[in-house]
Amino acid sequence: MRNKKRYIILLYLMLSYILAFSQYRMSGYLNCSDEKQAISYATVRLLQIDSTFVSGSLTDSTGLYRFDKVYPEKYLIAFSSIGYLSKVVPVTIQANDTVLPAFTLESDHLMLEEVVVKASSFIRKEDHVLILPDKQQLKHANTGYDLLYNLMIPDIDVNRRIGEVTTFGGGVSLYINGEKANYRDVQSLRPRDVLNVEYYDVPIGKYAGDVAAINYVTRQYTSGGYVALDGKQTIGYLAGDYNVGAKMNRKHTTYSMWGGYNMKRYTGTQTEKHEEIYSPDYTVNRDRRTENATFANNQQYVQFKVNNQTKLRNLSMQVSLVRDETPKDGHGDNLIYSGYYTHNESSSERKSSKSLQPFIKLYGEFNLPKDQSLDFTLRGSYSQNDYKRTYMEGSNFFSTNIDEDMYSLVFSGNYNLRLRKGKSLGVGMLHNHKVTSSSYAGDYTSWQHLWSGESVMFITYTQRVGKNLMMLIRPGISYLNYKLHRGELKQHYTLRFNTMLLHQIDKKQQVRYYVNIGNITPDISFINNVEQTVDFLQIKRGNPDLDNTKLYNIGANYTNQWGCLKLHGVVDYMGYLDNVTYHYYFDNDKLINSFRSGDNAHVLSARLGVTYNFSDKLRTKLSTDYVFQKTTGKAHLTDNSLSVKLDVNYFWKDFALNVYGSIETSKVNLWTFVHEKRPARYGASVNWSRKNWYAETGVDNLFSRGNYREYVKLDMYKYNQLQRSRLNQSIGYVKLSYTFDFGRKTSREKEEVDRSINSAIMKID
Repeated sequence: MRNKKRYIILLYLMLSYILAFSQYRMSGYLNCSDEKQAISYATVRLLQIDSTFVSGSLTDSTGLYRFDKVYPEKYLIAFSSIGYLSKVVPVTIQANDTVLPAFTLESDHLMLEEVVVKASSFIRKEDHVLILPDKQQLKHANTGYDLLYNLMIPDIDVNRRIGEVTTFGGGVSLYINGEKANYRDVQSLRPRDVLNVEYYDVPIGKYAGDVAAINYVTRQYTSGGYVALDGKQTIGYLAGDYNVGAKMNRKHTTYSMWGGYNMKRYTGTQTEKHEEIYSPDYTVNRDRRTENATFANNQQYVQFKVNNQTKLRNLSMQVSLVRDETPKDGHGDNLIYSGYYTHNESSSERKSSKSLQPFIKLYGEFNLPKDQSLDFTLRGSYSQNDYKRTYMEGSNFFSTNIDEDMYSLVFSGNYNLRLRKGKSLGVGMLHNHKVTSSSYAGDYTSWQHLWSGESVMFITYTQRVGKNLMMLIRPGISYLNYKLHRGELKQHYTLRFNTMLLHQIDKKQQVRYYVNIGNITPDISFINNVEQTVDFLQIKRGNPDLDNTKLYNIGANYTNQWGCLKLHGVVDYMGYLDNVTYHYYFDNDKLINSFRSGDNAHVLSARLGVTYNFSDKLRTKLSTDYVFQKTTGKAHLTDNSLSVKLDVNYFWKDFALNVYGSIETSKVNLWTFVHEKRPARYGASVNWSRKNWYAETGVDNLFSRGNYREYVKLDMYKYNQLQRSRLNQSIGYVKLSYTFDFGRKTSREKEEVDRSINSAIMKID
């Protein structure tokens, strides 16, 4: 009996010891008491009862914080964030994983008015850079592109006038609260409602398929709404963009509606072009000079969206309708022939197009238990496209009339699991399916029916190696198949593979090494048996037998930050195998412009980007790129190019001055073999912002003639062209916007209208 008591006591002591030294997970949410919204990136400290520091953390974009290894006992949790009163809360951790009740912080309005943050706004996190926009950057921005431009991230370029964001390896994917965005989403985003910007220069998780990714994290509201009006008018030629929208918040659900109209109309484009055509039996020289040119385009859109978002899920559905029409696109030319033909002639070309596209999108994102997440996107659209072209030269008359019905369905899904010890696992898939039916009439009569589908699946694994290294491995496979009516089924399997090693030298420096293998599918407007007559010497012809282009990429980049100076450098090689290119050959005394695969292209690049803040008012960014390009195969081309860009921002009270400039650049197009020489570009703008009003005026390329030169040098075909267009000459613009808030101040809804039109029509350039 005495022995049994000893065993019981010993067992009790062992269990007590195990429970006392077992580690458990503790998590919870932090909100603002005024708006009941999440407080992102607040500092959370875990303390002993005597205030001894135990561990630290930050809340994420949803207000979630977590401590992974906590012993069961009593603690203090200290919360602090700029703009809020700090709070210390006692908690008790039991012998199990604990989810604490949501805590709130009170707004400190006086501190918001007086606080000046001297620390860096660029904070290097484990898998991204957290950027905290300051008051000046937010105040003097009217769109998401304006804000991104003001942030002056050294390794990305932002053209806020056309809404283009690029980095050294290609386009930057843009997201808003984790949901992928397009041009109109970002254009309509109100900067003052942005809490922070996450820059994934090392994309992992749901961003693993991107070259780089920007995620805008915005405030979420449960009541109120707004009505917004904005307009932009160009000076120098007729162009305008006008939009109106409304949004209402009801608890976790948001309703929004947007509509808009934009138009462009100009004349005066001048072209001087010299062509040389070398057939096996003769040579033709032709000089072309444009006498008059006109262009007119208009577009209308409407969109409705409903969104329901909680801490555990984000669901949205949006439908839109876009109409686009180009009623006038034409020019008249004087032609002078020499060589085999010796005569003068005049020509006239007229093109017009009309498109109507309804669109629907479903999106869902779920935060699952045990560090799991799942998201999916389903997009469907139908496009009805009409395209007409007529060309007259002397007694020769050619015409093309095309009616197209195109259906598109895209599904993507990603599952991610965060493991312990800095590991994570993700699985993703994408399927893009398109069906197009086109009726060609005029000189060439044909009915083309094409269906194509590409499926991509990949697995992403990341792991920490020691304290300063992180490794990413992402194997995958792409399956492309397409079939023309009465044609053979074409199938292509391509290995995809991405690997990356990140060396975090310290909190401000890192080096990233990467190797990527991928593919590019041929443009569906090339995959056909169609012919279109360009003029009495040339014919454009499709090719249904094109291969998949394989991509091989290797490189390294380096980032550093010394106080007000931020630096980014890259060296990169990209190889294109079986590249799809233009192909010129003769058939029945006609020069055929078609497409082929089989050539290879090589691009070696280097980039250096530097940003420097002289003060809170004066900020600058300088970037320079060197690119060496070479093609091998039937066409041998070599090109070197250097570009330098400078951006300067100066802030003063309610005003901001922006000046930008870039030197003349040259580049060869690896697909068309066209050498492009673009003139130097420069401009300036002044904006004024107060409360809900924003006004901006600017000028681009003042005193510039806007000469744009391009040339092609191939065995059978050469040309040299100089073009002066109103688009590249001196222009100005005026922009004005106003937002009326009702109820509570709210963030502008993501206006998810993709105003690009899907089409597989092969057109004459």
